[in-house]
This record gives sequence, C-alpha cells and structure tokens, in this order.
Amino acid sequence: MLSSGLSLMDSLKTLCERAGPAAVQPLELVVARLMQGESLSQAMHSSQAFRPALLACVRASEMTGDMADSLQRYAVNAARLRVLRSRLVSALVYPALLVSVAAAVVVFLLVFVVPRFALVLEASARDMPPTSRALIAVGRTLGAIPSVAWLALAGLVLWAVVALVQAARERRLEARLTDLAAGIPGIRDIVRAFGHSQFARSGAMLVRSGVPVLRALAMCRALLVGSDRSGLDRALAVASAGAPLANALYEQGLVDKLGLRVLRVAEQTGALEAALERLADVHDRTLERTLDRVSRLVEPLLMLGIGLVVGGIVVLMYLPIFQLASSI
Repeated sequence: MLSSGLSLMDSLKTLCERAGPAAVQPLELVVARLMQGESLSQAMHSSQAFRPALLACVRASEMTGDMADSLQRYAVNAARLRVLRSRLVSALVYPALLVSVAAAVVVFLLVFVVPRFALVLEASARDMPPTSRALIAVGRTLGAIPSVAWLALAGLVLWAVVALVQAARERRLEARLTDLAAGIPGIRDIVRAFGHSQFARSGAMLVRSGVPVLRALAMCRALLVGSDRSGLDRALAVASAGAPLANALYEQGLVDKLGLRVLRVAEQTGALEAALERLADVHDRTLERTLDRVSRLVEPLLMLGIGLVVGGIVVLMYLPIFQLASSI
C-alpha cells in the first residue's frame, strides 16, 4: 500500500479493517500512538507484538526514508522462512503423528482384543508358544486397569495437545522444540542448518535495510540453536574488538570454509549483505536435499516398523489357533 501511494496512516487503518481478531488490537494501538506523535518504530515497540527483526527494519528505514522497500524486503524474507519452516515442521511432525497413531492401535489391540482372544485360547494354553503367553499376559495386565484410569489418561493427553496448540499459537513452542531437537543425534544437523539459514538471510535483510552489521547479527541471535547462540556472542565480542568478522564466525563454527572465504571477500568489497544471502541460499538448498532424503527414508522405515509391530501382535494371537487346527 505504501508503494501504491497510500500514506502510512491510511495503510495502517486499512490493515485494521482487513486483519483478524488477534491482530486488530496491536494495530489499533500502533495507530493511536502514531496519532499522539510517536514514530512507527516507537509505536510498534510499545505494542510488544512485533518481532525484533521487523522493529529494526522499520527503525532503519525511518532514517533512510525507504520504508516501502524495507518492509517489502522483510515480507519476502519472512515468506521464505515460513516456507522453509513449514517443510521442516512437516518433516518432523508427520513421523510423530504416525508413531502416535500406531501406539494407539497397539494399545487398543493389547487392551481390548488380546484379552478376548485369551478367553478362547485358555483351553489350549499348554500348546501356546512362550511369546503368545507373554502377549496374553501383557494384554490381561493392561485390560485389568480400570476404565477410570484410561479416561484420566485420555484427558491428560487431550490437555497436553491443547496446551501444545496454545503454545504454538503464542510462539512459545517453536524455540523449545528447536532446542530439544538440537540435542537429538541425526536431527541436530538439520536443525542447525535451518538456524544458520534463518540467521544469514535475516542478517542480510537487516544489513540491506541500513542496520550495522554487528548489531544486525546480534538481533538475529534468537534464530540460532542454543549452542550456536553462545558461539555468536563470543564471535561478536571478538569482532567488536577489531578482529575480522569472518574469522570470528568460522572459529565458533557458525560458518564453514566456504562461508569463511565468501565473508572474507565481502568484508573487503563491502557487499556483506550479498554474501549472507548467498550463504543462506546454500543452506536452503542443502536443507531441502536433506529433508527430501530423510522423508523418503524415514516414512518407509516407520511404515515397516509399524507393520511389523501390529502384524506381530496379530500373528502371535492367531498362532495358537493355527497350532490347534494342525493338531486336530
């Protein structure tokens, strides 16, 4: 709307008319503070509803006068990160949902189906294999649990799901899941690559908007995982003392040798934002290839494992019947 010639106030009022219920109140607060004489960055900061990167982008554009272009760059960057984040979440959530459904099916078989089969197979108990005896014992143990306990467990699971959904809406779940996934072998590299991609692209966007390099990278600190955040703090401290930024980031493991060479050249030419964009593109392509490979490998393995577990329970239930039929 700014690029089309609308004033800032008219643009914000239009956003208030088109926004959803959750976004109306912060936008109205921004409009009210603008009418009181505050700048846009001050009004947005007072509302406590906007990300630090967006606030820095707006604050820098107020000094340079390119508000429309700066907001457009932020929108493009946010769209890219949203797409990449959705792919990462899909790659992690789908296996979790699959395992949850499989666990529910296994519990149903053990609690409701196995005890009823045990009643049929009691007459031939001496001919049952040890594995079938163990399965029936587990089923009877679970079946003896009172229904009230199962209802309480179901209520607890439902409460946990609602709490997770609420935390996701309030943006409290993303950071916790990222830190948790960063400690799991095999997933750690994927999460770190995703954090490095967000870090490089957001830093490039802020630098292009006029934010100083060290300050821009410090504002993107939250996009990294826990171990890399402390490394970034040390790298920025060393760079603030006069050391080359590329070497400081490389020593803390935030860039590889390719990133080291690219950033060294960028420091000499002054095109640091372009170098960060290129590094983000490299991380994006690497992450996309890794996610494709993981999804193609994990899904068949999960289906195979679930099939073996469920099929094994069914076979162990029917095996005594087969043995009884063959002995007649």
